[in-house]
Amino acid sequence: MKNIVIFSGTTEGHKLSDMLNKVGIRHHVCVASDYGSDVMDDDSFASVHVGRMDVSQMREYLNGLGITYDDMVIDATHPYASEVTKNIKEAVKDTEAIYVRIKRESNICDDKDVLRYDSVTECAKALNETKGNILLTIGSNQLGAYCESVSEETKKKTYVRILPVYESLKICNDLNIPSQNIIAMHGPFKTDLNVSMMRQYDIKHIVTKDSGTSGGFDEKIKASKITGAICHVINRPTEDEGISIYKAYEMAAGHEYISDIKRTVFIAGYGPGDKKYAINILNDIIEESDAVFGAKRLIENINAKKKYPLYMPKDILDVLKKETDINKALILYTGDSSFYSGAKKMTDAIKDKMPDTDVRVLPGISSVSYLCAAVNETYDDAVLFSIHGRNDIYRLNELKDKILYNRKTFVLLSGDEDLRNVAGLVGENGLECRFIIGKDLSYDNEEIIKLNTKQAIDYEGGGILTLLVINENAKKRPVIKLYDDESFIRDKVPMTKECIRNESIIRLDIKSGDTVYDIGGGTGSVAISIAALHPSLRVYTFEHKEEAYELIKKNMESLHVKNVIPVLGEAPEILKDYPVPDRVFIGGSSGRLADIINELKNKKTGIRYVVNAVSLETIAVTQDMIKKFDAKDIDIIQIACSNIKKIGDHNMLQSENPVMIFAFTI
Repeated sequence: MKNIVIFSGTTEGHKLSDMLNKVGIRHHVCVASDYGSDVMDDDSFASVHVGRMDVSQMREYLNGLGITYDDMVIDATHPYASEVTKNIKEAVKDTEAIYVRIKRESNICDDKDVLRYDSVTECAKALNETKGNILLTIGSNQLGAYCESVSEETKKKTYVRILPVYESLKICNDLNIPSQNIIAMHGPFKTDLNVSMMRQYDIKHIVTKDSGTSGGFDEKIKASKITGAICHVINRPTEDEGISIYKAYEMAAGHEYISDIKRTVFIAGYGPGDKKYAINILNDIIEESDAVFGAKRLIENINAKKKYPLYMPKDILDVLKKETDINKALILYTGDSSFYSGAKKMTDAIKDKMPDTDVRVLPGISSVSYLCAAVNETYDDAVLFSIHGRNDIYRLNELKDKILYNRKTFVLLSGDEDLRNVAGLVGENGLECRFIIGKDLSYDNEEIIKLNTKQAIDYEGGGILTLLVINENAKKRPVIKLYDDESFIRDKVPMTKECIRNESIIRLDIKSGDTVYDIGGGTGSVAISIAALHPSLRVYTFEHKEEAYELIKKNMESLHVKNVIPVLGEAPEILKDYPVPDRVFIGGSSGRLADIINELKNKKTGIRYVVNAVSLETIAVTQDMIKKFDAKDIDIIQIACSNIKKIGDHNMLQSENPVMIFAFTI
C-alpha cells in the first residue's frame, strides 16, 4: 500500500495516526483547524494538512498525492459530520482507492435516564418549555441552529462549552452569546469536573451528542444523575456500518495491532450486593475503567463505559484477548475477594494466560461479616464454610462434621435447597440447632430469619442466603475416633476384628484429604472406621458378594457415615473406573492379591498398602510383591489375641486366629 490518508477530527483519528507512527508507517492526516493539528503528535512519519476542504478541494488534494486503487483513505471524522463524510466518499470515488469509515461505538444507556431528539432544532424547541439553566456541550458548529430555534430568554440561560480556539470563540461572538455564558475549555472532562461545573452554574439541563466513550458521553450521564439535571441527547445521523480503528490499522499495516500499553486489571469484592456497601475507591475505578465485568445482578446498576455480564475466567479472558482497547478493566465478585471468592481463580488465570498484566486485588465486605453485624455476633470464634456451587455429598459431610464439633458455623449457600440439605443432615444426626438466615443481605428486601432444625428442613423462601448455625450442644472432637465391634451389624458376613482393624488403620498412615481403598469390604467396618477419622477422606470399599455389599450400606446408614462409597464388583477389574488411591487396605482378595497390586502399581507409585494375611499362601504372595517392587517403609507384625468369654463362674480365654499385618509402600 503506497499511500494512507486519514481524515481526522476525532480521538480515533489521532489514535490511529499514533499507532501507525509507532511502527514507522508513513501516512497523511487531514484536520480542519490548527487545534486539530496541535493535538497531533510531532512525528516524521505523519504529514499533516490543516484546513477545511469541500469536495473539489479534497479531490484535488488526493490527486496531488497520487492516490490510486492500491491506496487507502480512512474517514475518522466526527459521527455527526455527515456532510464531511459524504464529501470524502465523493472525492475518493474517482481514485478507486480503498475507503473505510471508522465507526465510533454508540453509547447504550437506559432511555429513562435521557431525553432523545433527532436534531438540534428539535431539542432547542423542547428546551424553550423548560425552566432552569442549560449547559450546551454539542460544540460550536451547530450553535447557529440552536440559537435560531430558542427564545431570547432561553438563550440567556444557556451556557455553551466550546474548545478554546479562535474559530469557536468567533462563532459565539457572531451569535451574540454573552461572554459570561461561554466556557472555553479543552477536555477530557471527568465526572467530577462536570459535576462541579454544573453546580457552579446551577445547571438543570445538559445537552450532549451521543458522542461515544471517547467523547465523554458516560461522564455527562453520570454527572446529570449526581446533580439531578435532565440529560438531553441529540441522536446520531444514520450512517453506514464502519470498522474499528484496530481493524483499520490491520488493513493499513498488514498485521495485527499489539498494544504497548500495559493492561491493568482490578479484581474486587463488591460486598453483599447493593452498591452502597462497596468500598468508595471502586467508584473512581469504575469511572476510569474501559470495561467492567461481573454477574448481571452486580453490574446492572453500574454506569460504565462497557459492561460484560461475565464472571468465569475463560469468558473474561476471551473478551480481554479480543478487545485490545481495554487497557484498564474491573472484575467484580460478590462479598470479599479473599473469602470463598472467584477472585483467586481469576487472578491465577490472568497471571497464567496474560503474564504482563498488572493485577490488583481489592477487598470487600463479606456476607458473613455483614450477617454478624446484623445479628450482633462475632466470627473470630466460628468456623467459616461454603457449599455455594459445590454442594456434593462429600462437602455436605464435611459441613456436618464442623457443625457437630463447633458452636458457631457460618455457611455460604447456593439457595434454599442447600439450607434444607444442611438442616436434614443436622436432624439425621439427632442435633437440635438454631438456624439464623440472612436473606438478600444489603438489599431493600433484606430479611433476618431465625428457625429451628425442623423449620429449616421445610424452608422454601428463595433469595440469596447466608447461614449461621448455632449448636449449643457441640461435642468435643475425639482425638482418635474408634468403633467397637458391637457398633456394626454383622449378620453372617466375616468382619475384621477390632484390635486387628485398629492396628491396620494406624499402619496405613492416613493423611487428611486422602483417597483410600478398602478391598474386601465385608461388613464395611474398616472403611467406616477410616471414614470416621476425618470428613475430608474419600473411602471406596470394594466387595464382590451382594449380601456383604448390602450390609455395608446398612452399617453406613446406621452410623450416619457419608464419605464411604460402597462398590459391588470383583477386584482388580472394578478398580479401573475409580480415582487413584493414596492408601489401600486389603482384607480379602479371593486369591488375586498379586493381580490387585500389579493393577494398582500401574495406576500410581507411592501407594501405602496394608495387607491382612491369615493363610501361608497370602503371606507368601505378599512377601513376593514386597520383593518384586522393592517396597519401602516395610512394617510387619503378627497379632494373636484372645477374647474373654464367661463360662459359668469363670472367665475363659478364647483364642482368635493369628493375623499377619503387612504394611509397605510401593
